[in-house]
Amino acid sequence: MRKQQESRKKKEISPKGRPLVCIPIVEQSREEILASARMIGEKGADMVEWRLDWYEKAVLDWHEAEGILRELSEICGDMILVCTFRSKKQGGQMELTEEEYIRLLYQIGKSGYGDVLDVETAELSAPEEVIRELHRFSVRVLASQHYFFHTPGTEEMERELYAMKELGADGAKLAVMPRKNTDVLHLMEATMHVKERYPSYPLITMAMGKEGILSRIGGQISGSCVTFGTLGKTSAPGQIPLEDLTAILDKIAENLE
Repeated sequence: MRKQQESRKKKEISPKGRPLVCIPIVEQSREEILASARMIGEKGADMVEWRLDWYEKAVLDWHEAEGILRELSEICGDMILVCTFRSKKQGGQMELTEEEYIRLLYQIGKSGYGDVLDVETAELSAPEEVIRELHRFSVRVLASQHYFFHTPGTEEMERELYAMKELGADGAKLAVMPRKNTDVLHLMEATMHVKERYPSYPLITMAMGKEGILSRIGGQISGSCVTFGTLGKTSAPGQIPLEDLTAILDKIAENLE
């Protein structure tokens, strides 16, 4: 476990420069999960997200899930490994009670594997306590909030991002569903405002669906430091194939820098 904790310290999400590309694993069997991770590594992504809500045994058989997590950490190498259980309310595949969700978060943290742990802070009655406990395990916490049916106003989105930072999270993620093009611009504007105030704080924001493509490739301008792509199955609408996304981000970075 100590080796895993030491490696975590070397895998930071940089809040500046070209956004990192994260590819989610949304498979249902051990073999498919590990094969997907190997493929992602071969294709050169920066981050891997294991969506545990797609793997039923993550809750029913933690011993089995921990074994997969250990193997994933080995396969990932220099890639950052993000562990996520997405609730149905926020676009995921399964629903847990708060007690079950917290237990799973602590199991992941105690395992010593994984670099970043996604935490749906709005689903917790005492999110600060949970984050404080997870920090005891040397895992970095990414607070997240997903709006799959609308886009809040600019000021509300800014407040949401500020609130996640104030809870003690190491980074904040906000995903929204645009209903019109201006929703995308409002999200990027909110991101820029928060970034101006906290330039060294990692922000990950995106507008989903085809309307939100600008937010997925414009992070170096808005201040979003990670973008989610796809290598086959998608975990959210609007994700761009890894090869195309990498080429676009590289070209933007080349012209900006």
